[in-house]
Amino acid sequence: MSESGPISEAERIVDIRPWIDRARRDPVAYVERQATEIVLTAIGGMQGYGSRFFLKGGVLMSVVYESPRATAVMDFTTNLKASPDLPAKLREELGLALPRAAARLGYPDLVLRVQTVKERPRAFGSAVMSFPALDIKVAYARRGHGEHRLAAGQAPQVIDVEVTFNEPIHHTEVIRLGVAGPSFSAYAVTDLIAEKLRALLQQVTRNPHRRQNVYRRQDVYDIAHLVTRFPSDDVERLAILESFRDKCHARGIEPTIDSLSDPRIAERAAAEWDSLRQEIGELPDFGACFAKAERLYRNLPWTDA
Repeated sequence: MSESGPISEAERIVDIRPWIDRARRDPVAYVERQATEIVLTAIGGMQGYGSRFFLKGGVLMSVVYESPRATAVMDFTTNLKASPDLPAKLREELGLALPRAAARLGYPDLVLRVQTVKERPRAFGSAVMSFPALDIKVAYARRGHGEHRLAAGQAPQVIDVEVTFNEPIHHTEVIRLGVAGPSFSAYAVTDLIAEKLRALLQQVTRNPHRRQNVYRRQDVYDIAHLVTRFPSDDVERLAILESFRDKCHARGIEPTIDSLSDPRIAERAAAEWDSLRQEIGELPDFGACFAKAERLYRNLPWTDA
């Protein structure tokens, strides 16, 4: 999509407090979730940049769509260009936004600092890259406890932020934390499902010897969760298919109504299914979850789009 912004954008009001409070019995997780709220608010409030970053992935699933799946990695897509000067500018702007966000949210005892910003697969501008990304680590500590390690760039507690570029974006939402609270931008549920379906298909187009981003068991779980808790109507299914096709074409994939039935897709997604138990506790049956994803996929309006 062009740099002009998302095709459509609506607003959704979310109460983030229950998500944070569910971790109250675990002091480490509780502080991590408070720091996550600060980072979300800071990114959404970055001058000139906040509206160009769209949250997706596990944090969006947990905070907005009530998923029990826990993840500390914040995944964003941006429609900005991966220009050589962007990492330094983002580091500066995020560094300014973090203390403002902490103060606005009422966390005077939490100190956050941008620890590292790394470009991948190589420095921006050094070569042509189809899908560049940024890995940002935001360190945090209680005031008076470990601030010296923050200043030295050696803090052990960090929020990992991954930002991808050049991903087609169709529909987004503004997520507002409370009626008059801060906001950030995120994928609408239709783009969220579309990207997860594309990721499942992409399992069989990647190098099978690379483990990273190959076994997409979390996407099967997430799609099953979404179709169960937030069933789609005809308009949304058409939006899913249009976004899904666009995302597939960007990765050189030509999807058909039968693509998700490739047995290799279910085999790879199931390979590490049991590891989800560490995130969600009681684990649903993989076959039942995959069947829900496949049912949605086949019920997309393939003959209409």
